[in-house]
Amino acid sequence: MYEGKRFDMLYETMPWQDVDAVIFDIGNVLIRFAPDDFLQQLFPGDGEKQRHMLRHVYRGPYWPCFDRGTMTYEEAAQRLVREAGGAYAEYMHAFLGWIELKTPIEAGWRAARRCKQAGKRLYLLSNYPQRGYERLREKFANLFDPLFDGGVISCYEHVMKPEREIYARLCERYGIDPARAVFIDDTPVNVEGACEFGLNGFYLQESGMMDRFFI
Repeated sequence: MYEGKRFDMLYETMPWQDVDAVIFDIGNVLIRFAPDDFLQQLFPGDGEKQRHMLRHVYRGPYWPCFDRGTMTYEEAAQRLVREAGGAYAEYMHAFLGWIELKTPIEAGWRAARRCKQAGKRLYLLSNYPQRGYERLREKFANLFDPLFDGGVISCYEHVMKPEREIYARLCERYGIDPARAVFIDDTPVNVEGACEFGLNGFYLQESGMMDRFFI
């Protein structure tokens, strides 16, 4: 079975001739996801509340359920009131407030535009909750729509990275040859899962990598 290569370890710059498709994660590759900063804006001056929400919301047991599309924010907020105390409205504020605080990562978009200009097909592959994703595509339609040819988002598929099935669905749906594609993600286990499936991987682990690589 073919196992993908780690492009970030093998090459200093993108081997354009070996790639037909470039697959992008969203969070912290194209769009900033920073829970600590979000909570400072959502609950200003209340460090205790920020820590509580970080623990129970963003790092709590239910966030993966949103990504998998198996639980609503309302259901999770009701459970957290019973399990951890606090107010339903405040949990909902934490669950929903981050959606409007997200901002683009310019280096990621520069890389995407370079790939498009080089004639590559571009796809999204991300663990993402439905409300957040739909608002993201609406808010940043001018960025996403001209560049991306499709994608697979976990909340609609009920599978998540690094599960093998999500990589398989993307490749089967869009006719992607894994050996001629590279997947970019900021989480090592997701890149490892992609490589085990047969995709080539790029682990985005520090600022500046995208601009150095995609030239």
